[in-house]
Amino acid sequence: MTTAASPSRQGLVASWVAQMIGTIVLCGAATVFMRTIGKPLVDGETVWRGYTAIGIIVGLAPALLYLRWYKRILDQDVRLERSRGTPDPESRRLLQKSLLLGGALCELPMAMGLVHLLLGGEMRWFLGATFLTIALRLSYRPFNKA
Repeated sequence: MTTAASPSRQGLVASWVAQMIGTIVLCGAATVFMRTIGKPLVDGETVWRGYTAIGIIVGLAPALLYLRWYKRILDQDVRLERSRGTPDPESRRLLQKSLLLGGALCELPMAMGLVHLLLGGEMRWFLGATFLTIALRLSYRPFNKA
């Protein structure tokens, strides 16, 4: 049985899928909210909007740096599961925590995109930040390629 199809990873995969769906739902909710209020929270030009555009790009760095650590934990969990035949509880707990922390770090670009949108920025910046968040989340999958 491949690692991707292993039933012992169903909880991790369910958590990862829920994070992906949550990102899409948050994007939809923010879009509906902005269309409902009709105008940004800040009128006029503000210098902070430029900083949030930079923040979207800089927000990628923590998730990308933590990805290396996450991949090591995932590889260790896979190695222990293959050698024992069953998942190691301590390693699996550490992998679950790493998946949650990595998922939270993936949200940083989208959060900065939302701040940019609330400060009167364009919707395309927010949607671009959301796509970056989804791309980062795809890197945090809790299974290896078959």
